[in-house]
Amino acid sequence: MSDASIRILDPTVANQIAAGEVVERPAAVIKELLENSLDAGATRVTIDFSRGGKALMVVEDDGKGMAPDEALLSLERHATSKIRLAADLDRIATFGFRGEALPSIASVARFTLQTRPAAAANGVEILVNGGKVIHRRDHGMAPGTRIEVANLFHPVPARLKFLKSDETEAAHIIRLVRLYAVAHAEVGFLLREDGRELFRSPGKAPLLERVREIWGKQVATELALMPVTERPGLRLSGLLGRPGVSRATRQDLVTVVNGRPVDSRTMAFALTESYHTLIPKGRYPLAFIFLEMDPAWVDVNVHPAKREVRFRDEAKVRGFIIESVLGALRASPGGGADPERVPLEPPSFSTAVIPSIPATMPPAAVELATASVPSAPLAPTPAPVASSAPLRLGWRLLARLREERAVFETPTGLAVLDLGAAHQRVLYEEILARFTAGRPVSQPLLVPLTLELDPLPAAVLKERQELLTAAGFEFEEYGRNFWRLAALPTWLEPADALVFVRDLLAEMARREGDFGRPALAYDALAKLAVARARRKGDALADGELLALAETLFRTAQPGTCPKGRRTYVEWSDADLGRRFG
Repeated sequence: MSDASIRILDPTVANQIAAGEVVERPAAVIKELLENSLDAGATRVTIDFSRGGKALMVVEDDGKGMAPDEALLSLERHATSKIRLAADLDRIATFGFRGEALPSIASVARFTLQTRPAAAANGVEILVNGGKVIHRRDHGMAPGTRIEVANLFHPVPARLKFLKSDETEAAHIIRLVRLYAVAHAEVGFLLREDGRELFRSPGKAPLLERVREIWGKQVATELALMPVTERPGLRLSGLLGRPGVSRATRQDLVTVVNGRPVDSRTMAFALTESYHTLIPKGRYPLAFIFLEMDPAWVDVNVHPAKREVRFRDEAKVRGFIIESVLGALRASPGGGADPERVPLEPPSFSTAVIPSIPATMPPAAVELATASVPSAPLAPTPAPVASSAPLRLGWRLLARLREERAVFETPTGLAVLDLGAAHQRVLYEEILARFTAGRPVSQPLLVPLTLELDPLPAAVLKERQELLTAAGFEFEEYGRNFWRLAALPTWLEPADALVFVRDLLAEMARREGDFGRPALAYDALAKLAVARARRKGDALADGELLALAETLFRTAQPGTCPKGRRTYVEWSDADLGRRFG
């Protein structure tokens, strides 16, 4: 145990510790300042930033402003105008309430606060550097507040090492401001980077038009307006993705509670559950959902950054959302349709897979796999053979079972092959072998595909372009967040390319660390490539089915698919004998 005596922390140190919870990255600074502007009744908010917010961030509004003494007090910890009593936490109707944001930000940056209430002749300017007040003086300005944050984290340089590239940090800022611009039609937002306008919110336009202007035309075409649903104390409105439209992550599943963009597992689950027959399993719907409720029914005091919320009655909220969304989907054209499944091409049976046998392989399977695997590669589309023709493995096709599986007689018993899992294993190892050997094969596109990306996926693409080029892709940038896809790996069909690339970039953004290391990146990319490699048995001719079974046993791990699911089960003659007594 340390001999150091217990003492009260210096206020500056305490604020820098608090900043670690509140100020994770530049976008968190923008969030706190922007929410203060909304609480101040602003009708116009302008946000400027430079170098992803690391060098400079400015938030200016036309809200009510602060008197000089209030402005100075706002830089003290736990100074707030939002609540007075502990009981007020049960009915929080403002964005801010803890009184920690401004002193925390001012402790880790060069912080300039300029503010003036409409009734005052002049405003005040307060400059704080690393938590220390440098000056306070009169300042001429229009009513409202302007806060400038420069050189973020310069007093704590270790924190700078945890920030991402300028492009990635800028993408987080852009997404954040877009969320609030969609959520608040009554406020005009202007976002600029290095003086260049990135977007301007369209004011009090209808919701679909706001999303079109802020989120992009492509997203807007995939959405439809849902009818407003009301219950005592609850009101739900928004936009729902059309049946069949889905995403690999929850990035475009936007949930807003009482004007606050939030992460809510309850809302996300309710929306995903509502779409469970309309989109493929494991994917997420596209939606912009606005829930209004009594502030007493929702707890926003859960996370230091107030990103997450909890509801007093989770089941009631979940049931209300599911009921409302299902009603809207059933009333929409195609609302009862099954999700579109991506058809799969026959596997290209390459010799690039590693012909080794895992130690955990069943003895019978080892015997079959090592007995007579041909050295010559199979043709990509083997000629069909009669179902009774023996395989060199010694397996003989007996029957297809419910399209997804096939039954084989083996030299030692009976086996059932899962066709989708087997195909995934074969394709996964072929793709991974090409990556690790550094010889991906690309197919140039006669007409390049055009790709419009959100800021975060666009930033990921710029950061990981070398990796993607090594995997067989060829991208050309021709405008901010606009790209041309000029070539694809041979294993990717052009018709599937845009959806796959969007899913890939979303996954790369979610799993930043994995894609920073080539070995993990190639493995993750190969798994993504085969994630939808599910095929019906009737899509395979008998010869192709038999070739798939044989090729499976040339792989390094024929017993499981890339996600660990079994590719086949086998019963020996002795097992079957015991079954029959």
